[in-house]
Amino acid sequence: MSSKSKVPSSVLPWKTKWKPSPEDRKNWNRFLSTNSEEMSKSMQFSFNDLKLRGFAGHTATVRTIAVNEPAKLFASGSRDRTVKLWSLNVHDGIENWETTPYSECVVTYTGHRRGTINDVHFLTGIGSGLSDVVASCDGHVHLWNLETGKNIHQFTSSRPSVITVKPIFHNQNLVGGTLEGNLTFFDTHNHRLLHTWKSNANLTGSIRVIAVNQAETLIAVSFSTGAISLVESRTGTLVASWKGGDTEITMMKFYTDELLVSCAPADHLICCWNVNHLALVKTMTATQDVISLDLFKDEILTINNSNSVSFIPVNDELQSYSSKFKSSIIKSQVSAFAIVPTEPSLLFGCTEGEIFLYA
Repeated sequence: MSSKSKVPSSVLPWKTKWKPSPEDRKNWNRFLSTNSEEMSKSMQFSFNDLKLRGFAGHTATVRTIAVNEPAKLFASGSRDRTVKLWSLNVHDGIENWETTPYSECVVTYTGHRRGTINDVHFLTGIGSGLSDVVASCDGHVHLWNLETGKNIHQFTSSRPSVITVKPIFHNQNLVGGTLEGNLTFFDTHNHRLLHTWKSNANLTGSIRVIAVNQAETLIAVSFSTGAISLVESRTGTLVASWKGGDTEITMMKFYTDELLVSCAPADHLICCWNVNHLALVKTMTATQDVISLDLFKDEILTINNSNSVSFIPVNDELQSYSSKFKSSIIKSQVSAFAIVPTEPSLLFGCTEGEIFLYA
């Protein structure tokens, strides 16, 4: 079966001109009429359940999404072994659909051979001239040109052991968590493997995810056993280890330099930790398994396995709320999401390969 015949009817096929439906135009006009200045001042995400756009092209589950707002682009990594770049210029796509083939992806990177793309990041200021570089990982770490989709460098190792990777030190380095339980550093400018550190003195299962605080002084590492380790980014010193959950922690983000948010989906619990005092500050119950998690200002955003998106304030004075997507629009399970912060909107990637932009 061809990839086009698999594309859900709610998203028009890739490489076709997209004519906005009356509903899309109506949603877009409603989005434009909202008070963006008021939204930008609010510490809560104003979600109106408006589908603005669908993107089709992947033929398998979307695993990761990264946003580059200054360049008006986003990247999606999939189980189909490709990373695709897409335009975020929604206004142009809706107003000028006849001349702008908006539903085409801009660039496809096809250099991955191993399988699922676990992570993708835009590295600004690394490429020659003004062009940015994209880093993506399928067990091996690849650097490639944002404009051409051509490979710049692949960090080779004896086996594809990098589970997750994050930018650090102003994008000059990447830090990757490996199958062996180590943290490995990659020089993105000179294309060299740097040092490797143990992430925990006593191996506590496999690494699941890593997070870097805003000051880039601490790296948090979560494990399949529910353990969390904290490592100094410059020295490799193990600051602390503690039990963060009863089951594997698959999502982790720094809310501030001192506050770390973690989620073990099978525990149905989101935890907020003060890493300076090694204290549990707050717990939030998740009624179902959380698939993906991100932070927006003072809120934790989650999507669960029932395609319900939740907005959970870190501040107790604000109310949390949830919204479930219409199955007539999003027909498959949401598998990844990302926030477009300045014009608050959300990108949702699904198991069938489609991606939706919502406001």
